[in-house]
Parts: sequence; structure tokens; C-alpha cells
Amino acid sequence: MNPSHPRDNALAALEQIYRQSLAACAPERLVRQCAKRLPDRACVVVALGKCAAGLIEGFAAERRIERAFAAVPFGYRRNIAVSCPIEIEIGGHPEITPASFAAGRALLRFVDAAAESDVVFLISGGSSACVELPLAPWFDEAALAIANRILVDSGIPIGEINTVRKHLSAIKGGRLGSRMRHSFVTLVYSDVSTGALADVGSGPTLADPTSKDAAIELLLAVGDARCEPIAERLSEASCPETPKTLAWNDATLIADNTTLTSTAAVIASSLGFSPIQWDGQIETDVAVAARDLAERAVRLGENEILIAGGEPTVARHGDGRGGRCSELAVRFFMEGRGKRDKGREEACDLPLVPRLSSLVPLTALFASSDGVDGSSGAAGVMVSTARAQEMDVDAVRRELRGSNSMAVAERIGEAIIIPPTGNNLRDLFLLARG
Repeated sequence: MNPSHPRDNALAALEQIYRQSLAACAPERLVRQCAKRLPDRACVVVALGKCAAGLIEGFAAERRIERAFAAVPFGYRRNIAVSCPIEIEIGGHPEITPASFAAGRALLRFVDAAAESDVVFLISGGSSACVELPLAPWFDEAALAIANRILVDSGIPIGEINTVRKHLSAIKGGRLGSRMRHSFVTLVYSDVSTGALADVGSGPTLADPTSKDAAIELLLAVGDARCEPIAERLSEASCPETPKTLAWNDATLIADNTTLTSTAAVIASSLGFSPIQWDGQIETDVAVAARDLAERAVRLGENEILIAGGEPTVARHGDGRGGRCSELAVRFFMEGRGKRDKGREEACDLPLVPRLSSLVPLTALFASSDGVDGSSGAAGVMVSTARAQEMDVDAVRRELRGSNSMAVAERIGEAIIIPPTGNNLRDLFLLARG
């Protein structure tokens, strides 16, 4: 670490970069830049997702809003300070709940009434679950809730989950946008892969490039019998495809995970560190992500910080406390522990690479941008190899098999406890020597 950041302050330095990056990437700040480029006339605003409150407030600071609608997941900020009339609905997340369907019905009523107005849609992550309606008569509310739960627990990539969601929904996959009879604008604060704007909130206002056939294949590949009747209904000839083109729509990216990691690099540099940015987003299985990060981290030099981001996939196997960040942290710092006993290497489901703690002392932060890491009860964790080497690999394996990664993470590091941030730009990973 930099001499100005002694080794015992390494975790504090990483946490400072994390918190300052979140503040700099707040949706209410970044949306203003996009709003300034729009015509200066009154418009109707629809904001969906975890960042709805911040996005509306930031937009209102630059443009006149005639009236507004917001759908926010339960547990995220719902107080919205704007001078115009606003309707606010609270939906479920990550489960689709009865409140999600109530929010969906309210959304369609609002949009239908505004279909000939100048409308700006502000879309952020979390809206897939918090606002929903089934594509009737082929699907009902129970089918959507079951499919969502099975897909989320399966650990498949979010883009594949959204492919299915779009084809079962009366709102997603461009179907909300197809109700418009006037030009409209979509501004996207993205929690998905770079460039995949139609995946944010499952693309309610954007043309859908995916197909029914792909959705059917994914439903069947999950291997759960409850998905089979859903796939069968989807395969019916009368069940329509999602819109492949939409007239009048203009879509613009507000920010994504690259915005977050680039901002972290600037802040790290301002604090005297030498940032090393990961190329692209990490979206592989969490075990693969841990191995890849470990292989790069052991080559870090003094004063260097490896900055990465994305959203590793994690399959849920039990009812323990954990999330993407806590499991990635545990797997990263337990790399290669099973190699101490050759006869048990194959039984160890942790990645097997040279032990990090035997090569170089490392400190790392693995945290979500929205302040919520799965069911862990924390935003993420800060950990160090010095504490990780004391853990027993058999005990770790048992916890991971029950999706209880936070129990391990708290023993090898410190939980980051903050309120929901209002951000939603995937996860941030910071790794340094010391």
C-alpha cells in the first residue's frame, strides 16, 4: 500500500474509494447530464426500479415535469421530493409479489392515460420484479411468480432470466412501449452487461432482440417440472412474440458498471494509488470469478489497486445468509486451501490455485452498489488473507453448500453495513497488497 495508507489502514482506504465512488455515481447526479440534452418543455415522467426516487429528483432539477409515476421495490427509497403530482407504487423484490402486480396495473393505467403526451421513462434495475403483469390469457400471476423464483435461484445469467421474463409479461420486452402513441424517451441507469439496455428492467420500453424459442429452451433447461406447463403455453402459436421494432423511441444510457469502475479508478488515483482496471465486466460463475481475480491479484505491485466490477452468477442451494459479494470474497480468499491434502483435492468444491496467503498479503473489498448483497444483511465485505488462512476448508465448504457465505465472510473480514444507497450499477471489487 501507499506509505500514506499504512497496512492497518488498508481496509479503510478501500472503503473510502467505495463510498466516494457511490456518491459520485448517484443517479440523481448523473441523470441531470442526460436531462439537459432533452427539449426544454414539460413532460410526463415514469420511473421504475431501485433508483426511481433519485432519477426523478435529478431529472426534475433540469426539466419541467407535468406529472409523474414511480414504481419502487419494497425496502428502497420511496420519498420523492418533486413539485408535480406523483403516483408512487411499492412492488416486490427479488420475489414477484401481489404488490408487484398491483404496481403493474397502476403503471398501465397511468401510461395509457399519458400515451399521447411527451413521456420520459427512467428505467433502473429492480423493476423486473417490482412492477409486473402476466401476458393474458396465456399466463397468470402464479406462473410468473413461480418462473421468476426458479430462474433467480438457478444461478443462470441475468440476460437469460430476462429473456424468459419478457415473454411471459404484458409489460416487459417492449410491450409497455408499444402502448405509446407519441414519441417518447427512455433513459437507462443500467445494472446489466455493457450495451444491453434492453435487459434493464427486462426492457419494458425497448424492442426485444430475444425470441420465444430461446425463452422456451431456457425454461426447459432449468430442469424444474413446474416450468414445463409454462413453456408449453409459451409455445402455442397464438401466444405472441415480443415487439421487435418500436416507433418513436429514443434510448440513452445514463450510467453502467463501467461508469462505476472508471470513477473508482479516478478516486483511487487521487488518493495516491496506481489503479489497474479489469477489462470488461465479471459475469462468470462465482468460482471462476474468484480464480480469475486471484490469479491477477497475486501479481499486484506495491501501491497498485485492482479495480473490477460486474455480477458473478451464484446458484442458491440453501437458506443461509449470503450474496454474490460475500460468496466471491470467501472463494477468493480460500483459493487453494484444499491442496494441502492431495487425497481430498477432488472432493473440494473450491477452486484450486496456489494459496494466496503463501504468495502475497492481500486486502480486498467486495460490495454491491445498491447496498444490498443478497440475503447477507450487508452491502458487502472487506477481507484480508491474514485472517483467511486461519479458516478450515471443510467448514467453509459446508457453509457454501448451504448458501451461508456471510457466516464465513464475517470471520475473515468486516461486513459493510449501509442503508440502500439509491445506486444500482452492479458490484465493485477492489483488491490491493497489504
